[in-house]
Amino acid sequence: MSAAIIRKGLELLASDSTDNNMSSFKRKRGGKNQPTTLSSHKIGMKKQRKRLKQQGVPQNQRASAKDRVIKSAVEEYKKRTAQDYLAQNLEYMLGSQAVAKKVSCSKILTQHSGRKARDRHGEEEKRVQEKSMFTDQDFKKFQKEYFGTKS
Repeated sequence: MSAAIIRKGLELLASDSTDNNMSSFKRKRGGKNQPTTLSSHKIGMKKQRKRLKQQGVPQNQRASAKDRVIKSAVEEYKKRTAQDYLAQNLEYMLGSQAVAKKVSCSKILTQHSGRKARDRHGEEEKRVQEKSMFTDQDFKKFQKEYFGTKS
């Protein structure tokens, strides 16, 4: 015998024995708080859970699209788009009276400049160009001696 058939038989026997013992007591009426058992089958569990959730909920409170207000797509788009605060920010920046000193600005800029060589601009300006020991006349003279004169 399969395990499912044995389980069903045991459930039937258990329900029969509880019915005989409980006949003298009043039975409680089934309501929302009554625990419901799910079947042991793997197929259709989602539908069964959904059905059990909706058992205690009245028909008029179940989710449906009947009484919903339809919002326009344009309103939804406008609500979700980012607003432009450029004009407000410019007005605030230009209107502020607190202006930083040049010394403090230069300190901040040097502190936040990168550590890499490509980020350092001040060192390139300090280089001095080296002068050549040879002049143009020396190069022309060397050219004539090495290559010879063309006639």
